[in-house]
Amino acid sequence: MWKNIIIIGLLITIFSCGSKKTAVENSENSKEVVVGKINTVSYKSLGNGVASISLQLFENDTFKFDLKSIPQPGENEKPVKISEKGTYITEGNWKILNFNNPKFSLAAIFDKQYSNASDFQVIDNEKVKINTAKNALPIWGVVCEKQ
Repeated sequence: MWKNIIIIGLLITIFSCGSKKTAVENSENSKEVVVGKINTVSYKSLGNGVASISLQLFENDTFKFDLKSIPQPGENEKPVKISEKGTYITEGNWKILNFNNPKFSLAAIFDKQYSNASDFQVIDNEKVKINTAKNALPIWGVVCEKQ
């Protein structure tokens, strides 16, 4: 009987240590942006042979941006995959999206060659201002329709 009590005590001690480690890891990850649950504005790419793109803005002033390129036939390209979360602030119909240390160029994704200043404006390496009054938004040269 004492063996069983000692074994149970050891197991409880071992599992308790594991849960503390998990709690520390979770608190470090809590610095990441937690997107909301309710979409307020959403853009999605129309059918094309370039990329699948979506931009979702949520009620808690967060957003999620996803882009996956479609490799061209006969080419040995790997698809470009971007998945970013961030925060935004509202200025009337404009939303200023704040990407935290993006691993891509905002100016390349939001290329002014495919739009005009009434669609979006790249502010710096981490911020872009988009006009949510528009029914379509060109991202990476692909028309993304407001949902």
